[in-house]
Amino acid sequence: MQYLLKKSIVFLITLFILFITSLIYTFLIYKEKIDISTAGIYRTSFIIGAIIFFIYGLLTGITEKKKGFLSSFISTFIIIAIIIIVKLLSKQSFQPTNLIKYGVYLLTSVVGGILGVNLTSKSKKNVV
Repeated sequence: MQYLLKKSIVFLITLFILFITSLIYTFLIYKEKIDISTAGIYRTSFIIGAIIFFIYGLLTGITEKKKGFLSSFISTFIIIAIIIIVKLLSKQSFQPTNLIKYGVYLLTSVVGGILGVNLTSKSKKNVV
């Protein structure tokens, strides 16, 4: 039960960060500070997504304190599977570039999980 509570807190923190980032991004588009071409929006949303998944992996690694690779991989894989299912149910076309994008998201999350575990283990070594 405590494991699910930790996972849900990490997920809610990530959703909050995503909400704030989306709000800032929308405000910048509204004020015409960002190029609103299709390529510009796609590129910017890809970078923001990679950063969000990195933070999600980092928080997962910090809360798990072990096996950051596996825990961030599994949790990110579940999120990406949900995204793919929603995309298929909404009848949007699935493009091969989406697989690359999801692979990069998975990779950045795994790197974040590995760094999160190493950050917690280094702080323990400094205390002892």
